[in-house]
Amino acid sequence: MNIAAAAILERGKIWTGTRHHLIIRDIIQARGKEEGYVSGEQGFVTDKGQFVNRRQAAIIAFNAGQIPNRKEELFSEDIFKVMG
Repeated sequence: MNIAAAAILERGKIWTGTRHHLIIRDIIQARGKEEGYVSGEQGFVTDKGQFVNRRQAAIIAFNAGQIPNRKEELFSEDIFKVMG
C-alpha cells in the first residue's frame, strides 16, 4: 500500500489533489462564495482508496519507500515534488 494523493475529508466527502491548499481552493470554489472556510480533516488517500490521517500516512509512506525517513506526520510536499 502507498500514498496516492493528498486529501481532505469534509462533510462525508473525500476531496483529493496534489496539495492541501489546492484542495481547499477547490472545495471553496465548488461551494460558491457563501462559505470561505473549510473545516475538514487533512490527510491522504492510499492507492486502495482509503482516507488516512497525517500520522497514518507518514507510516504508510515510509513503509512504501515514498519517504526516506520516519516522520510524525506527512505533508503533501514530502512526496509530491511537482506543484500541481
